[in-house]
Amino acid sequence: MYTSDKNIIHLIDLLKYQKKISSTKDFCLDIGVLEQTVSKVKKGINHFTVVHIETICKEYNVNANWIFGLQDQIFTEINSNQKGVQTA
Repeated sequence: MYTSDKNIIHLIDLLKYQKKISSTKDFCLDIGVLEQTVSKVKKGINHFTVVHIETICKEYNVNANWIFGLQDQIFTEINSNQKGVQTA
């Protein structure tokens, strides 16, 4: 399984734990994929696409570098001096 897929699967569990989503179905609805897609990713049949990753980052303020295993910080922070601009 790709690092990005593994980290996104972990993210789903983390978002459930943080009560930002109640189920995998909520996550799928938010990013526009079928639950079957997540199931196939878990089995190694499919992978999350660049479009999925971009949507996940925007929807949940996730650090794309974390998804790819390049940084440890999962979520981005919003700089109060630059509203709407996210920093890693």
